[in-house]
Formats: sequence, C-alpha cells, structure tokens
Amino acid sequence: MADLFRLVSLTRSELLQANPWARPHEPSLAPAQTAPRPGLFEGGTAFRAARREATLQRQQRGIAPWNAWAAEMAGLRGKAAADPALLRLWHLLAGVELIDETFDNEFDVAGFSFPGTTRFAGSAFGGDTWFTDARFAGPVDFRDATFGRDAFFERARFAAGADFGAVNFQRGAEFRELACAGTLGFVEAEFAGSAWFRGSCFEGPVRFRGARFGWEAGLGDCRYRGPADFAEVDFGDNAGFEGSVFEQSATFAQARFCRAAWFSGAQFRGEAVFDRARFLGRRHFDGIGVAAPRFPLATQAAVLERLRAAFPG
Repeated sequence: MADLFRLVSLTRSELLQANPWARPHEPSLAPAQTAPRPGLFEGGTAFRAARREATLQRQQRGIAPWNAWAAEMAGLRGKAAADPALLRLWHLLAGVELIDETFDNEFDVAGFSFPGTTRFAGSAFGGDTWFTDARFAGPVDFRDATFGRDAFFERARFAAGADFGAVNFQRGAEFRELACAGTLGFVEAEFAGSAWFRGSCFEGPVRFRGARFGWEAGLGDCRYRGPADFAEVDFGDNAGFEGSVFEQSATFAQARFCRAAWFSGAQFRGEAVFDRARFLGRRHFDGIGVAAPRFPLATQAAVLERLRAAFPG
C-alpha cells in the first residue's frame, strides 16, 4: 500500500511538472479527486482559462514541443491508471478544449498528437485549417464548428471516434485516407465545396444522416466496417462510392442524388437500403457485389438487383 501511495504521489508530481501552468490551480483541482468520472468536474473558470492559454502557446511553438508534451502525457496515462482519482486529473491536464474560439488566420496542427479528449466545438476557422496526419487518442468534438476556407484532415487518425455534427465546411474538405475507430459522425453537416474521403477506413459506425453536399462527394474506395448511414443526405453534385466495401448495413433511404451516382464495383456485404432514394442523374451500379439473401423478398440483394436492372447506367 505504501508503494502505491508513493507511486500516486510521484505520478501526480510528474503530471504537474509536464503542465507547470496548472501548479497555481492545484488547490482548485481537489474536486477532481472525487468526481464520479472524467468530465463531471472541469476545474473551474480560472483553470480552464489557464489550460486554454497554455494550449495556444504550445501550439504556436510548433510540432516538436507539442508532440514532446503529448508523448510525455501518453506515458503518464499508464501510471495514472493505477488510481482512479489520478486518472481523472490526467484527463483534465491532457484535454485540449478550444470551444467557441475564433481563429482568423491559418490554423496549422498538421502532424500533432492529441493525447486526451479534444474539443473544438463551435469554433470558427477563418483561414485554411491543417489537421493533416494528426493523431487523436481520445474522443474528438467539432460539433457546430465552421471552416471558412479549406479544411485538411488527410491521413488523420481518430482512435476513439469523432463528431463533426452540423459542421459547416464553406470550402473544400479533404479527409482522404482517414482512419477512424469508434463512431464518425457528420450528421447534418454542410459541405459547400468538394468533400473527399477516398481511401479511408472506418472501423466503427459512420453517420452522415441529413448531411448536404453542395459539390462533389468522393466517398469511394473506402472500407466501411461498421454500419454506414447516408439516409436523407442531399448530394448536390456527383457522388462517388465506387469500389467501396460495406461490411455491415448501408442505408441510403430518402437520399437525393442530383447528378451522377457512382456505385460501380461496390461490395454490399450487409443489408443495403435505398428506400425512396431519388436519382436525378445517371446511376452506375455495374459490377456491384451483394450478400446472399437471408430474408424472403425484402433482402438487400433484391433491392440492389432491382436497382441494377432499373438503372443500368
């Protein structure tokens, strides 16, 4: 027991050493030791303001100092796990919370590693935004954010899911070769420019329900390992799903395809739902693969075979 107490004390000291900005707020962090779970206690207004300032200063110093801090925090997480109260403190210090912020200029965190929960909810990015090759170890929240210029998330890695619900992309959105474990949500997101997800791998559920694509949507050559929900999505321009593999259900109910819809070579290994989907342009379903029927008549195979026969291209 004494060894455990020494480990907890040492780890707490190491956490504060990695985050010296938090030392003046140490007395106010006491409630974090008794909160039922991370996030119920946020450290108070002064603490959050200090964490915000420390985060922005670290970001401005560049990738090397940031990733050195992230690596140190990742190492300390294993030590903090020995004590629930200490783990709650770790979450407070490792979290990046920049909600309702306004970034007028280019925002560049390409290649940055985020060790804890990351929140940019409600923030406005006025210049080009770079999250290329970023690594997110914890949950990510971009809900209601606005990207005024191009947003780059190529090869980003989300280990615990990401929520882009109701995000407004006013220019191009680049998510090529994305990898996401957990749920990836773009529910009711707005894409005014082109949006590219080609070559991505989604390990968990993908939710685009109610999203609107004003220009080209490149969602082909992707692997959807979890359920994929594109119900009620409005594709204002060409929509590409060619060569994609849907390992579980794929829902396009009430989706609207205003121009060409490309599903050539797509593989549907679970239920495929196209009920009341509208195709206003050319449809390309050549070479698709469907799962063997499991239910009489109302099967994914029957649905797709009817599409293939009705819309040969």
